[in-house]
Amino acid sequence: MVRQVGHAETPPMSGLGAFYSPRSVVVLGASRRPGKLGHDVMVECARLGFSGAMYGVNPLADGEPIGGWPVVRSVRDLPEVPDLALVALPASGTLAAVDELARVGVRAAVLAAAGLGELGGEAAAVEQEIARVARSAGMRLLGPNGFGLYAGSAGLNLTGWREVPAGRVALLTQSGNVAIALCRMMARSTVGVSSCTGIGNQLDVDVAELLEHHAGSADSDAIALYVEGLRATSGRRLVQALGACALAGKPVVVLKGGRSDVAGRSVASHTGALGGDRRVWDAALREGGARQVADPAALVDALEACTATRGRRVRGVLVLSDGGGDTVLMTDALDDAGIPLASLGPGTQAVLDALTPPAAPRAEGANPVTLDTAGGLEDDPRLIARCAEAGAIDGAVDAVVVSGTFGGYRGRRAEELDAVARLAALARAGTPVLVHSAFAADDEEPVDALRRAGVPVYPTARRLAIALGAARGTAGSAVSGPGAGPSSTAGDGLAATPAGDRVAAPVPEARVSVPTAEALARLAAVGIVVPPVTTVSDGAELADAVARMPFPLCLKIEDPKISHKSDVGGVVLDVARDTAEDAAQALWRRFPGRKLVVMPMLSSGVELLVGLGRDPTFGAFVIVGRGGVAAEVDPDVAIALAPVSSDAAFALWTSLRAAPLLRGWRAQPGVDLGSLAELVAAMSELAEREPGLEIECNPVLAYEDGYAVADVRARVRRA
Repeated sequence: MVRQVGHAETPPMSGLGAFYSPRSVVVLGASRRPGKLGHDVMVECARLGFSGAMYGVNPLADGEPIGGWPVVRSVRDLPEVPDLALVALPASGTLAAVDELARVGVRAAVLAAAGLGELGGEAAAVEQEIARVARSAGMRLLGPNGFGLYAGSAGLNLTGWREVPAGRVALLTQSGNVAIALCRMMARSTVGVSSCTGIGNQLDVDVAELLEHHAGSADSDAIALYVEGLRATSGRRLVQALGACALAGKPVVVLKGGRSDVAGRSVASHTGALGGDRRVWDAALREGGARQVADPAALVDALEACTATRGRRVRGVLVLSDGGGDTVLMTDALDDAGIPLASLGPGTQAVLDALTPPAAPRAEGANPVTLDTAGGLEDDPRLIARCAEAGAIDGAVDAVVVSGTFGGYRGRRAEELDAVARLAALARAGTPVLVHSAFAADDEEPVDALRRAGVPVYPTARRLAIALGAARGTAGSAVSGPGAGPSSTAGDGLAATPAGDRVAAPVPEARVSVPTAEALARLAAVGIVVPPVTTVSDGAELADAVARMPFPLCLKIEDPKISHKSDVGGVVLDVARDTAEDAAQALWRRFPGRKLVVMPMLSSGVELLVGLGRDPTFGAFVIVGRGGVAAEVDPDVAIALAPVSSDAAFALWTSLRAAPLLRGWRAQPGVDLGSLAELVAAMSELAEREPGLEIECNPVLAYEDGYAVADVRARVRRA
């Protein structure tokens, strides 16, 4: 039955189905000029064999088809209501086009135009009107300012890029150039693309919803995501969507753009998205179970390793090499990536020892295995396969890594190809096999045969190790985790506003500083242990406070703008009863009109930092790390999205570089990590109680049997 315009004989498609499996598509801006998007997509869909109906719309249509598809002058001239529209028009014509599509009942549209929300001002207002028109009609939008859409199983390509390698990876990208680069690299790898979605400005459909769709899609085994930013407050749904992908057994490999200050500013002009704080992004991606990588090549590498391991937990690997140097470099690289060598059983050790050439070096436990010297691979490349087969039956071996010049034994090509076949059979039987070869970039038959069989081949040991680390969720990224990056206490000293990390943030909410005594009271309300504190304005109030305080005292100015009051002479320590008045007067002379905070002196301890911050994309997070001046001189911090349990908080502390110091170093005793974990969990509870609060305790003095909050700074959203 033909679906007539304005009628509903055929039910509309639900969810995002209209994008990935449309029954009919209309291209607004159809063109007869090759090189124009409205021309190329129609020709390409004909070449791919799109099985649905496709129509072009151009007010100057002359009745001649494009790519064999009919072209009409108006959407109202279509013989049916299409499931999906591609609006291949400039920004100036997009609003009218969406309005026309909405009036006839089109349920989904891909908007190609740039020059809308990412420019701000009047263009952003036009984008919001587009959203309003679509929302009122129940129309879903992808874009604008995106790469378009490719769905391999449907034979649909609305991107304008033809060279998409077929495979089982769902690619979501906020950059067309990055998508093209990834496609070109995948063409020489073991992975390919099942669908490619240009995220664009996320006016309607966003990253999280796309991840949710692909978590349940039968077309993909893994997901690749290049993202620069999200809509404000949408970060929590992203974490949940990543979790859904993990539950579905689909690894998500993420390349986050806009991590630096300069790059972050370009994000604002490129997509108008929120980049967010980079360490909060890192924490969110870890929580969602995503694998984060540093560049497009590392993304493809990680996808290959994820596919090769098929989600198998890699706890130990067997390394086989044809040279001593490659053995050393590979074991170093694996160690750097946090991947242990397998501890082989006695029987496996004996078999491998017998296969190893007599003059070759032998490692303790027969792992790694070096197969050089006479009788090694140069004499018979099949030896590598025999060793791999022997090691694969050992229960401690979760993957086999081959390193060296495999693929380059041209004088032993027949034996080498036989070895390839046996390694491929081993991989098909369930043992992940990954190869590093100096010939990875060459057109060598054994290398090509390995890749065709699904065995990834990497040009360096380090790339293989990083990829395998990403596949198992450890050290898979040049982006470091806890303890990396600039100080979270730079700038105004609050954990929520790290210097140089926030990108394209919305206009900041008005926030007011909270006095020290009030901030401590808020901490005490959730069970955090705080010292007695009094704020005084004059000598009479000081005398009353001194009468009630244990000595010695600490006096300091009340000024939330100053992170380290001792640096400006705003603190007096070890104040005795008979010197309190003189110390206070000296501070008042130096800082006229300031209030003073009076509190007991605290015993020295390990200086730490605990904070509660607010990110515009992901919401509340907690941060822990080294405190005092160390927080800025040698940043060592860890972040987690709130809420945080005591167990998770304990893990945060132990993830720091300073963890050995906290546990006890040489003759120095360790600190009470249990009480510090409770402190962080309580801070997390404060995030729920007071959604507008940002607070930082720095330093927190950690002891063998507890902690003390030595200073606190807080801000709250203005009512």
